[in-house]
Amino acid sequence: MEQNISLPLSEIAEEITAIELELTDESLINPDRIKRIIVAENDIIVAQMNSIFIFDKDGKFVRSIGSKGQGPGEYNNIRNLALDERNKRLFVNSTRKIICYDLDGNFLRESFPFQQGNVHVYDMNYINNELLTLVDAIGRKDEKGLFNHSVVYRLNDDLQITDSCTIRNTYFEKPGMSIHPYEDYILDGNATVSLYYSDFYFDEQNPAEEVLRDTLYRFENNQLVPDFRLKFKNNGLDGGGKKIIQLFNTYCSSRYIFAVYGNSLNSNYYRFCYDTKTGKGYNMQDGYTDDINGIDKRISIRPFHTNPEMFYYWHTHIKPGDLEEPNPTLYIGKLKK
Repeated sequence: MEQNISLPLSEIAEEITAIELELTDESLINPDRIKRIIVAENDIIVAQMNSIFIFDKDGKFVRSIGSKGQGPGEYNNIRNLALDERNKRLFVNSTRKIICYDLDGNFLRESFPFQQGNVHVYDMNYINNELLTLVDAIGRKDEKGLFNHSVVYRLNDDLQITDSCTIRNTYFEKPGMSIHPYEDYILDGNATVSLYYSDFYFDEQNPAEEVLRDTLYRFENNQLVPDFRLKFKNNGLDGGGKKIIQLFNTYCSSRYIFAVYGNSLNSNYYRFCYDTKTGKGYNMQDGYTDDINGIDKRISIRPFHTNPEMFYYWHTHIKPGDLEEPNPTLYIGKLKK
């Protein structure tokens, strides 16, 4: 495995398309606050912390969706998006609330399906006419002690829970949670739904407290099916006197395995790419190199929720003479097979 290099995108990408997102008074994007981008057949949907914008496929601004607030149809601190492209509906997760709009911006309904206790919705995706949500219930208690309960819920069109599948229970001495830098877990791979949700934690000073979760799963027929296992050496990354590795996010295309791992205590993150065709793996502390478009800054790629053979990233190009910072350019890539 090559250590701490930057993998050129030309090595893994078959093609990359650049789309400049139009800047208007109503469509100002802060690239540091982007939560998720959905690329549909005719629309590009960009969600940042407190706003949602729709652009056409050429990047022209079309409209905003919803507004910030605490009332019906309003959101505050957007976490996730999911799209029902067939029925042109957009689902928005704002803390515990899930809101449904049509793509014209009309508010349709909302629900508070996760009302008990302290919860965090990590991800959601609309697949096979159902809204799948990955949720952590934080600080539950039983005879063994305090634990976080991770579960996938199925929601119907009324945004009510119809079924669930427990992922795991994680026990702690004190209640807590970790916010992952990227939350792309529930991916629609057409034949199967992938649910790669795992952590690796190793404390060199306290080996007895090691928590190892390095097996990744497919989600089939409301059951978890082991898919593959990642192997990391137990040498960790320095984190304030502790040696820690956390595996934040993993997903697969037909050829590549991608992961984000590192140490959340000091925001020291690595990107990992493994090519199953050549058997080569790459570690990147600062991200990938876009040698196709000549971007100087290292970039991080994210998968399409509806097709993990595709990925996206964004970059802001500031030209000499610009009087204001433009919206970022969206890059859409197709992986080699």
